[in-house]
Amino acid sequence: MPNLLLRRTLSRLASGLDIAFAGAALTPTRRFVRGARTAPVVHDTRMRALALIGSFYARPEFLTLENEFFPRPAPIAPDFVRVRDLGRRGEVIDLSWPSTFEPLWSREAVLAHVAAVPERAQSAFGPVTDAAELAALGIDRSADLREKYMRARANRTARARWFRHAGAPRPCVVLVHGYMAGTYAIEERLWQVKRLFKSGLDVVLTVLPLHGPRRSETRGYRPPAFPSSDPRFTIEGFRQVVFDHRALLDYLRSAGVTDLGIMGMSLGGYSAALLATLERELRFAVFFVPLAAIEDFAHQSGAMTGSEEEQLAVRDALRAAQLMVSPFARASLVPADRVIVVAGESDRVTGVQQARRLAEHFGAEMSLFHGGHLLHAGREQAFAPVWRLLGAFAASGLG
Repeated sequence: MPNLLLRRTLSRLASGLDIAFAGAALTPTRRFVRGARTAPVVHDTRMRALALIGSFYARPEFLTLENEFFPRPAPIAPDFVRVRDLGRRGEVIDLSWPSTFEPLWSREAVLAHVAAVPERAQSAFGPVTDAAELAALGIDRSADLREKYMRARANRTARARWFRHAGAPRPCVVLVHGYMAGTYAIEERLWQVKRLFKSGLDVVLTVLPLHGPRRSETRGYRPPAFPSSDPRFTIEGFRQVVFDHRALLDYLRSAGVTDLGIMGMSLGGYSAALLATLERELRFAVFFVPLAAIEDFAHQSGAMTGSEEEQLAVRDALRAAQLMVSPFARASLVPADRVIVVAGESDRVTGVQQARRLAEHFGAEMSLFHGGHLLHAGREQAFAPVWRLLGAFAASGLG
């Protein structure tokens, strides 16, 4: 009885923390494009803008694993900064390298795309022949998306921290943090890096675009610019997630790492799931309290305006526009028995349903704990299958 009461108390506390966090930090602006001086966009104009965005980004040829949308980056040669020793067992190294990622969207590229689209297909977004007509759709009123995305100079350097064993190369797990996170000292504790390392795995903490030390210099105390209420910014952010992680994974393999797996939390869970549909060399994947569908999250969190019918139409248009960066767009490349989804029953940020959808898509085991998105009460029990998987991976490389 005391344990049941404690569990209920912790579950209520976890839910309360999630609700407070969502209200304070996660409720996006109600405008299609951020900006205090930008007038709200009417529903018809918003739908036309989303149709144009979908036409530009959601092309069938982009469903392949490597293409113009998801290119394979050139090999990298990271700068090394030695952080500390791990006794005789190894060391901690910070890696950094230039991210040569560039947005796909530019006014010139969009206008060229529209010119090549059959006239009958242009009816969904209307005539778009110059910058003024783009601005009339609520797009790029103040500056070109490419210019805005590239303003964050810190984001042009990709970063990771490697907990590397001495001696022969080891199997390695890459950890991807959540929204508003990306500080190494905090991530080490959230992910129990010490335990992972002692199990025999190398561990790499990565930093998502526009987070942590990659934050835009102009954001101040505002949340990271990615993900964004502007779906183009969100799409480009996930393109860079894949670009930078591909560069890192390729480098780790070239450095002799024997096998690679990935784990992601919240926004990082979404990112890890996306990578698990694109990278053949990943041997296992774990998604922890994951985000799974951005458009559903935006709809459920009250970020959309208009009638319920209009909100559902926007949700569906967002899903279509952002298809290429969805984990549901492609089949998993990781065997189902090596994928685990861990979710909190009291999660009021991403929720159990998002995790369940990922588990169904990947044919994966789903493990629940009674805590929430922020307060992970009961996580250790839910992580039991994860520790078993990682133990086998560390011992044999799942070879």
